[in-house]
Amino acid sequence: MRLRPAFTSVALLAVLTALLVAVANPSPATAASKPCWKSVINDWLDNGTIDQTYKPACYQQALKHVPEDLRDYSNITDAISAALANSLRGTKPSGPTGSGAPGNGNGGGSPTSAGKNRKLQAAPARSYYRRAIDNLGTTSADSLPIPLLVLAGLGTALLLSAAGLMAHKRLKARPRPPAPGA
Repeated sequence: MRLRPAFTSVALLAVLTALLVAVANPSPATAASKPCWKSVINDWLDNGTIDQTYKPACYQQALKHVPEDLRDYSNITDAISAALANSLRGTKPSGPTGSGAPGNGNGGGSPTSAGKNRKLQAAPARSYYRRAIDNLGTTSADSLPIPLLVLAGLGTALLLSAAGLMAHKRLKARPRPPAPGA
C-alpha cells in the first residue's frame, strides 16, 4: 500500500497541531499549584502595577525569578521592590508602581486621594496596532511567547519542505528497474 502525499501532509499537520495544543495548554494540576512569585509577576504583567499584597517572601522570590527581558526593558524590579518595601512597612499599594510613598508629585495630597484622582482620569485610547501587539505578547509569567511559536512553526515547515524536495529529487534520480518482458 502506498501512502499519498496529501494524506502524509494532513497527518503531519494534525500531529504538529496536537503537539502545539499540548504545549500551549498546561494541565490543571500545574496551574493549581502556581508558586506565589508567579502570582506577583502575573499581577504586574496584567497592567504594569502590583495591585494586591503578598508575603515578603513572595516578592523576594519574584525578584529572583524575573525573566531577563523584563528585568532589562521594564520597571518590574522597581515595582516589586517598592511593593516589598510597602509590605515590610505595612502600607497599602497606591500609585503607578504600587509604591504608596507620600510626596508622589500630585501637589502634596495624601497617597490614597492621589490614587483615586488618577483612576478618575480617562486613559487615552489604544490604537489597533498597540492592542494587537499586546494580545500577541506574554500575558503571564509561565506563558510561551506566541511570536516565537509562530517562527518555530515556520522554520519547521521550511525544513520539512526542504527534506521533502530532497527526498523527491533522490527518488527521481535512482535507476528504474527494467520493464518486465523487455
